[in-house]
Parts: sequence; structure tokens; C-alpha cells
Amino acid sequence: MSVGTIETSILTDIANAIRYQAGVATTYKPRQMAAAVAALDGTDAGGYVPQQYKQLQSGVLSESVFSDIADAIRGQNGSQAQYQPGDMAQAILDLTWDVGYKVRALLLTDGTLEFNYYDRRRTVYGGTISQVFEVDTNGYSSASVRSWDSIKLQVRKVYFDSSIAGVGITNCSYWFNAFANCTEVIGFENLSGMTSAAQMFGSCGSLETIWATSFSNTGLSGSLMFNGCYRLVGGVDGFVPTNTSAASVCKLGAGGVLTDPNADTRTWFWAHFYDDGGAVLTASSTPDLTRTLLASNKICAIGKYTGLGFTPWTGVTGPTHRQYLTSVTFAADMSTFSYLNLIYLFYSCTNLASINGLGNLTGVRSMRYTFSSCAVTTLDFRGFDPSTLTDLFYCFSGCSSLTTIYADSTWALPSSGISGSQCFYQCSSLVGGNGTAWSSSNVGYTYMRIDKTGQAGYLTTA
Repeated sequence: MSVGTIETSILTDIANAIRYQAGVATTYKPRQMAAAVAALDGTDAGGYVPQQYKQLQSGVLSESVFSDIADAIRGQNGSQAQYQPGDMAQAILDLTWDVGYKVRALLLTDGTLEFNYYDRRRTVYGGTISQVFEVDTNGYSSASVRSWDSIKLQVRKVYFDSSIAGVGITNCSYWFNAFANCTEVIGFENLSGMTSAAQMFGSCGSLETIWATSFSNTGLSGSLMFNGCYRLVGGVDGFVPTNTSAASVCKLGAGGVLTDPNADTRTWFWAHFYDDGGAVLTASSTPDLTRTLLASNKICAIGKYTGLGFTPWTGVTGPTHRQYLTSVTFAADMSTFSYLNLIYLFYSCTNLASINGLGNLTGVRSMRYTFSSCAVTTLDFRGFDPSTLTDLFYCFSGCSSLTTIYADSTWALPSSGISGSQCFYQCSSLVGGNGTAWSSSNVGYTYMRIDKTGQAGYLTTA
């Protein structure tokens, strides 16, 4: 495809603009110009020599010649502007370069925000720079005054280059506050030694992972550092911060939110929520294409979630609010997980009336608040192995419509290592298979056993 007749003076002007910015006398063929523009870095070689217009007045060139030059210009100035051939020489002359060693935050076109420290703007992570922000190493008093606040919702990933490590940055308060769509942070070890991190990750509701090969939090303070990080899970024991967690949990190992990429024990399953009110929990990231998907997200199998916000049916308003969840299926492939926590999974899903596939689950540990305040009338645990259960705290609490819980005749809870206060709190309609009716005096986990002669319980064998 061609762009029609082009005056040769336009190409000469573009070439002269390149020569001026580079300070050279080099001549360029049309297809060399885009690369020459991309290579400009503000260095003036001091040998600028303009070329005169050629005798040939016009010719025909492929459209790609000019589209490539335009892309190169945008790559240099971070603009989204469209350039006609006649505009390109001036656009090249207008280029300026951010030079000198400084801490920069670079927004890349793939949604990565890269932090580095070099003598001029450049990306180490790779990709195209969209916008550049200078970082005030003295810190910020609020999220609104940081230089990159306007792009907070565009960021999907944060990357810290190793060049940051030697700068001695100490104050990172508010740096990523309200980065609502950011899912991971890479290279966090390069901030080891910082001392202030107040609300650093506040309201990062999509954040799942902070990668670090090492980290020292000695001397670090950070009130509400992880407030609203409902999906953030540490890589060793599935630790999840609370809204009030401060800098003490910013560490590797047990009870920490950081994950070493070389020692990540987490596994993940997917929750797909459809517009018919149904949800499927599965090992597959691929939803059912025959149904209209409302939302999907990963859930950490070993995650010790501390409240709402980590499932696709916990939207604040609208069709993803938990009140619209009416049925759930645990897919057969959930049996591939040998360690599962189901903490808060269906908490307060007040219209959830159907739960299928519990028999596909193995290695379940905690079921804290799992079914609390649901609308189910019947639950079927046949095929479910209870031998690994550790926590049934408020598991069925508030399920006032629940009448029957089925289980295999061999059902037996562990003889030790399990707790579960108020497991059956307010389950007023529940009756065991031998006629044992729910009593407010018997709401502990021990009643999650087969109801039979000589053993009162709330479970029923089919």
C-alpha cells in the first residue's frame, strides 16, 4: 500500500531534523529514518550538516515508511498524536530528552509502571514508554501529590529495577495507594531498607503478589500499609493481611505478605461468576463460553483470607454483588488440590441456595465462615474427606434455612487439631438424620457428626 505522491522535500526535512538532533552529517534512506529517530537520545555529536533538497521533486513510498517514523516519534515523546508526513520534521525537532541520573517512574504501554535510576529515561523491563514521572525521593504526604497519581488506574504491574537498590530510598508512603487494578509487584527487594510506608498499598484490591528475593523490614514503619489488600497472599503459608496490618507483616516467610519467586508454595483455582447467578470453582482459567460471564478471578488455594473482597461476587454494587450469587458448583478438577482453605468463600451470600460438588474437594483445612448466612436448605458432603479439617469457626452460622447436611456413614472429624466455636450458630431449622433438632446449647463443631443412636449430631446419612 502506498501513500500516494510525496514531495522529496518532506523526506529531506525529516532527515535534516534527525541530523540536527543527532549532530551528524549522515544521509538516510527512507526506510532507515524510523530506526534513526528511535535511536535519538539527546546526545549531540557536534557534526550537524544539513542536506539540500534533491532535484527530484516527488515520488511514491509505502505507507509503512511514514507509519514507522510516526511510531518512532511517539516512542520518543510518549504522545498518542497522529502525524502526517509534513508534520514529522517539526515533531522530531521538538523532541527533548530527560537526561541526568534521577529516579523515574515509567508507564509502559502494557500497563507496567517501572521504577529505575539511570542517566536518562530508559526501560529495563522492556516495552514502549508511554509516560515518564520524576520521583521525589523525599516522599509524599498523600496519594494526590505523587507525580503519577493521574495514571493509578492504568497500572497492572509494578517493576522495581535493581538500579533502585543503591539510591537509598527511605520514604515510600502512599506510593501505590488506590492502584485498584494492579495485580503484582516485582523486584520489591530493591526497596529493602526503606523506613516509611504508610498506606503504601492501601486500597489495592486486586493485588495478589509482591515478589521479593530478600527483604529487611528493620526500622520500617507503615500504618495501614496493606489496608484493603483483600487478595494479597504471602508465598509461604497463605498469610493474608488485615486492614490494620502494618510493616511487621512486610516480610518473607510465615506470617508475611512477600513471596520469593524461587520458593512459592501457593496454588490457585479460578472462580467464574455468570449472569444467571451461577458460579463455578475450577482449576481452569477458561470460563464456560456458552454462558455470559460477569467476572472471574484467581483464588489462592491455601489463602487465609480475612474477609470479603477476594471473590468475583463481592462487588460493592451492581451485578457482581454477593446477593446475586444463587448457585455454586465445585468442578471435578478441584480434586487436584491437596490443600484447600475455604475461608469466607460464600460469606453473606444471602441468596445462595444451591451448592454442588463438595465431594470433589480433598485436603480441606479451614472452613471458617464458609457458608455463613447463606440461603441453602441442603448440603451434600458425601465423598468429602473430613480428616484434614482444622477450623469450622462459624462455618454454617446464620444458615437459618438449612435443614439437612448429608455425609457418608464413615464421616469422622479428626480426633485432635480442630476447633470451631459457633459452627452452627442460628441454624434453627437444622435436624440430624436420627431426629436431633438444632439447639442453641449445641452449636460447636463437635455436632458436625452423624446423628445416630448414642451419638447426637446434625449430619444425615443417605
